[in-house]
Amino acid sequence: MIKFLIPVNFAPYTINSIKYCAALAHHLKGEITMVYCYTHLLSNEGKEDEGNFISSYDDALKGLKKLKSEVLEDFESIDKDHVKLEVLEGYPEDIIPEFCESYAPDLVVMGTKSKGETIKELLGSVTLDVITKVQNPVMAVPNNYEFVLDKLTNILFVTDFEKCQYTSLHKLVNLVGAFDTKIHNVQYCPHGKDKAVVEKLTEYSDYCKSTYRNQPMVCDYIEGANIIDSTEEYITANNIDMLAITRRKRNAISQLLQPSRTKKILFNAEIPTLFFHQ
Repeated sequence: MIKFLIPVNFAPYTINSIKYCAALAHHLKGEITMVYCYTHLLSNEGKEDEGNFISSYDDALKGLKKLKSEVLEDFESIDKDHVKLEVLEGYPEDIIPEFCESYAPDLVVMGTKSKGETIKELLGSVTLDVITKVQNPVMAVPNNYEFVLDKLTNILFVTDFEKCQYTSLHKLVNLVGAFDTKIHNVQYCPHGKDKAVVEKLTEYSDYCKSTYRNQPMVCDYIEGANIIDSTEEYITANNIDMLAITRRKRNAISQLLQPSRTKKILFNAEIPTLFFHQ
């Protein structure tokens, strides 16, 4: 059974992420764990935009039970016994990665705020910390994303066609295999398609055809002066419903704060974005 983890803070974008996760669990018959992290050491000052701040175990558990009842009532096929609630004490950016190590979710689903110009405006500090700290796949669902239960027709997987990407691709196929989905494996070529190593695409394409015979896939390049614009154009032209990308493991924390392709794509995404880790 696939295990989903949803960190909750009761803000609207959290509710949107629960609905999206429930849609996945509906098709995959998965287990959902909703977790809220609280601490009585913080006041409510400055927390107005982060949801309903709760500083006690009992209130947090009560809120989770209510959220479970209200949000999941539209998903009758989900066994409510497979929706678990966890209330943990501590800062979420520390507790969630720790919980992931013991619970080992197949996917962490988190809501994000509306599109903005800064890291906090787009992701919120907790979501960004979770993405950078955990080794589990993390799905970021934008607050303004229009939720449709069965809408997962096209997925864009940004790749470099290296063999190290095969693990991420396998996880992606396992997650979306229950949907009628086409996976677009695409490499961005800043210097044009004629500069790309065609052998890598060919080898990758052959691997996909032999390994995932029942999974529709295409392998292609996108080019242009700007990866943001090129990716957005591809998303629009191909009606992409989800963006997937593998984050490269870095050795220094300071490097995580530097501009990267992953963050540049995410900062402009208006569809759910799935992060794998290497």
